[in-house]
Amino acid sequence: MSTVVQDGSIAEEDRRAVEAHWADGGMAEVAGADVKDDFVQPAWTGGGSIARTVGRLYASSGVGGGPGACTATVVGVRTVITAGHCVRTSTEGSPARAAAWDRNLYFVPGYQGESGPHGGFTVRRVRMAEDWQTDGQDVAMLEMNPGPDGRNISEVVGAQPISFTSTPGTAGHFFGYPYTDRVLHCSGATKWAAARALVRIPCHMGVGSSGGPYLSGDPAAGSVVAVNISGDADTSYGTALGAFAQSLYQQSEHG
Repeated sequence: MSTVVQDGSIAEEDRRAVEAHWADGGMAEVAGADVKDDFVQPAWTGGGSIARTVGRLYASSGVGGGPGACTATVVGVRTVITAGHCVRTSTEGSPARAAAWDRNLYFVPGYQGESGPHGGFTVRRVRMAEDWQTDGQDVAMLEMNPGPDGRNISEVVGAQPISFTSTPGTAGHFFGYPYTDRVLHCSGATKWAAARALVRIPCHMGVGSSGGPYLSGDPAAGSVVAVNISGDADTSYGTALGAFAQSLYQQSEHG
C-alpha cells in the first residue's frame, strides 16, 4: 500500500490562523446543525478516558471550503486517529489519489455543548493511504502539534489504547458525534466484513460519526480496533486496524 503525507499547520502563524478560524465562528457554524436531544443513540455518560480522548475533528472542505466535522480519538503521545475521508474531499468520477486535501484541521477532545474542556489542537501532518477508498485503507493518522502551553495532546487528555491485531467479538463499542453536541455510544457483537478489511457493529449513527472508534473490551478504556467509515439502517462499518494502520501510527509517533 502506498502512503501519502500532507503537511498541515507547521508554522506558528498557521496554527494561530487555524485556531482563530474555528474560534471566530467556525465551530458555532457547525454546531448550528447539531442535535441536542432525541439522539439516534444514547449519549455516553460513563466517563473514563472516552470522555477525554474522543472528540470532534473540524475541517474546511477541500472542495468549496465549507465547514464540517468528523470524530477522532487520541491514540498516542501525539497521534489522533480518524477516517481517511474525514481529511480529503473527493470529486465524483475522480480517483481517490486526486481528492482534494481538506484545510484548517482542528481537533477538540472531549467536545460537549459547543465547547471543549481541554481546548483544541492543530494538525502538523496527515498520513494515510493513497488509495484510501479501497476497503481497509480508509484510515488516517494525524500527527498533532503541541497545545499552546507546549504539552503534547496525550499529556493533556491521555491516550486510548490501540490494537492492530484484535479480532471481532461479543463486546464491541462504537463512539461518535453524528452532528450532536456530545459523544454518543452503542454496543454489540462485532463481526468481520469485506474479507476482514472491515469490522461491522449492529448499530448506526450517521454523518459526523465517521472516524469514530470501535473499541474492544471495557467500554470506558478499551482498545481502538477500527474507525467508522459508513453505515446503513442498522449496521455500521469500520476500517479494521492491521499492519498498514500500524505502519502509519509508528510514522506518526516517531516520524
